[in-house]
Amino acid sequence: MVSGRVVSELLSYNRGNNGTSSTPTNKLLFPKSTSSYTAGMLRVPKTELMETYDMGVPYSLKARDNSEALIIYNTPESLPSDVSIKHDALFGHHTANNNGVKTQSTAVANNLTSALENCDALNIMFTDAQHNRPASVECTAIIGDFESYHKNRWVRIRPKTTWEDQMPYMIPKLDKGVPLRHVGRITMENQGIDEYPSPPIDEISEKTGKVYEHWKALRRFFENVYTILDQLKTILDPIVKENTVVVMTVNKGQSLLLTNFVCNAHSRGFDISNVLVFPTDEESRKLAEGLGLAYYYDEINLGHMPEKEATYYGDDTFAAMMFAKILCVYYINLLGYDVLFQDVDITWLRDPLEFFHNKTNAAVQSYDIAFQHDGSPQPRFAPYSANSGFYYVRWNKRTQYLFTSFLYHGDLVATTASHQQVLVELLLEHASMFGLKVKVFDKVETDMFPGGYHFHRDPAVMKSIVTGKSNAYIFHMSWTENKSNKLLFLRQLGEWYVHDKCVETSVTDILEKEGKQLANGVLEGACCSAEPIISCHYRDKPSKIPCNESPPIDMNGASFW
Repeated sequence: MVSGRVVSELLSYNRGNNGTSSTPTNKLLFPKSTSSYTAGMLRVPKTELMETYDMGVPYSLKARDNSEALIIYNTPESLPSDVSIKHDALFGHHTANNNGVKTQSTAVANNLTSALENCDALNIMFTDAQHNRPASVECTAIIGDFESYHKNRWVRIRPKTTWEDQMPYMIPKLDKGVPLRHVGRITMENQGIDEYPSPPIDEISEKTGKVYEHWKALRRFFENVYTILDQLKTILDPIVKENTVVVMTVNKGQSLLLTNFVCNAHSRGFDISNVLVFPTDEESRKLAEGLGLAYYYDEINLGHMPEKEATYYGDDTFAAMMFAKILCVYYINLLGYDVLFQDVDITWLRDPLEFFHNKTNAAVQSYDIAFQHDGSPQPRFAPYSANSGFYYVRWNKRTQYLFTSFLYHGDLVATTASHQQVLVELLLEHASMFGLKVKVFDKVETDMFPGGYHFHRDPAVMKSIVTGKSNAYIFHMSWTENKSNKLLFLRQLGEWYVHDKCVETSVTDILEKEGKQLANGVLEGACCSAEPIISCHYRDKPSKIPCNESPPIDMNGASFW
């Protein structure tokens, strides 16, 4: 409770500075009934707070106009020493209207250092300022009791019926006429969707279902992990650079994009000798060898993965490949190396390892794990909106346990059909529980790692790329429905370097036409163009050259040029 001595001193301050009390009733912002956890409150500059105490969270586009954050002082001892700032924290700001009626509101402290000088600890929480949930008429309750680092969500929905309970993604829709009911925190109640259903375990007795299949995958992993690590160590020792390995995984359906990455990199003169590919089928293995890449074919754990490409984001093929994305990073992390993981639909404009290895950038060196910003505002990706298709992991005990936990959550990845969704939740938990230092490079505030968001929504950024004026290190063709569109978009963008004779052609057929046998690097000469292969397809998408005569792909899409 705020002591009477503190209050009396501040009331004296009022009288000394104004002749009379500056408050309507000398009333504290918070009453005695909440004084055990709220002694006072101030507003502080949001940007300064987020930059000073960097939690790695990017800025919400819709919340950029919300320029202030709230500081709640839990005890009198945490109040600022400056008597003026302390007064504002306790009594707030007071104004009078034309009739002389005074009102009380939270005061602003423009000096963040002074506002926090007596806080021995600072608990930071983020709340929704974008209102991305369909039901955005929300309230937040803060209860003084045992401390919790999680939010519990209550919404106005009726209880589930027996039938609805059997449907993992279904919840009753919002009904303003019923009481608030406890639900999972990632629900879209206006749509009747639960974005985070628990993996079904009722099928285990039948030896079927996501959980049971994950148990089988874990068993294969544990029975073979030490042999695999020994084999990987032999491959990695000659190629690792500055303790870093660039890791990718690919199946037959996406292997053409791997070819483009290699051809693109060689055309620009990048050293990719420390790239390690984890193919999930024999065709991809032969391709990796033919392209001159180091590879490890983990046939025991990954050999059962589908060969075909994903038809769309989140389909069964897409979901199945997500386990490969977990294992390939985890193996390298277990061996004590840093990892740059990237999807195969990425091209390098500059060597991204130069950014992550820059010893003069102390902030970058301090991050345990750093991501490209995905850009999606969906609640299931909040608060980080990290893109799990491009990220850098420094080896340490925190990241090692992060990926150990990720391995154990493979059934949840399969259930949600999203590697990214589950990883974001684990980042949030491990940052809170273990102090994992996470960073997501904001898609607007930084320009190093553009991707699908910029391709579809930010023509200014894309024009800087196609005109050679960008500071970007990579371009990630994310936010694109399928491989066919990725290929067309990359050709139009001037980022395609694969000859047509190698498009949708097997390694065996390519070698037969070339009259060659499979050998390390043999495919580069046959498949790689020294210059980008450019063609127009859609006038409303970014292009290296004007494509104004091409049709739009989006309804009412405006021409890029």
